[in-house]
Amino acid sequence: MVTVTWLGHSTIVLDVAGRRLVTDPLLARHNGPLRRRGPTPAAAAWAGTDVVLLSHLHHDHAELGSLRRLPDVPVLTGPANARWLRRKGLRGVGLHDEWYDAGDGVRVRLVDAVHHTRPMPHRPNDANGHLVTTPHGTIWFAGDTGLHAGMATLPDLADATSIDLALVPIGGWGPRLPAGHLGPEEAATACALARVRCAVPVHWGTLHFPVAQRFGSWMDDAAPAFREAVRRTAPDCRVLTLAPGGSAHVPLADGPVP
Repeated sequence: MVTVTWLGHSTIVLDVAGRRLVTDPLLARHNGPLRRRGPTPAAAAWAGTDVVLLSHLHHDHAELGSLRRLPDVPVLTGPANARWLRRKGLRGVGLHDEWYDAGDGVRVRLVDAVHHTRPMPHRPNDANGHLVTTPHGTIWFAGDTGLHAGMATLPDLADATSIDLALVPIGGWGPRLPAGHLGPEEAATACALARVRCAVPVHWGTLHFPVAQRFGSWMDDAAPAFREAVRRTAPDCRVLTLAPGGSAHVPLADGPVP
């Protein structure tokens, strides 16, 4: 069993096997010019974090003020990203193909992500997802990525027949989605490729430019579109949609997906 708490955008708290993992922590009310819709994350939700899973250094995923609220917590990311984080006084841990032992039978390794649009001259541009194995099953945090064939190999990397839980991006912070991202249809295809049993959509409905909400219902459309796409493309996958701040208990390999 894993407890999944979505704090908005790409920030998920995973409580599993006595460990607390947080993905791409954005813990502040806003992020630069981007405004947050929904509640500011409560400190109790991320207190006691054991490991941070950081996908890349774009500002909506690697916000230094938020990372500094997690002092001395290992931040697992690409090697160039980790070196940059260490220069900022953070505990960056650069991984290649090896597994990181997070304790209590929880292991983490990097997996490929295709996200090389919008390179930053002032930050490294490593991009990756994370694969997590636990005594109860397997979790995939996709990070920002486009579709790629390697998604089909993820269960094999975990020595599993399927991915029990996937945290998959389905949108963005504007009505137009740039290259190197998954929209609802592409995210559903990713779930089919990776043989995902349960998917929690992230990277939608939270951040926006101040005027972007005027352009129709784009902030809310991604979730029902993803559910419909999964129904058609990955019918063995169940979608668990959370509200910002919401939690759910998800069986992994121990039992059926609700």
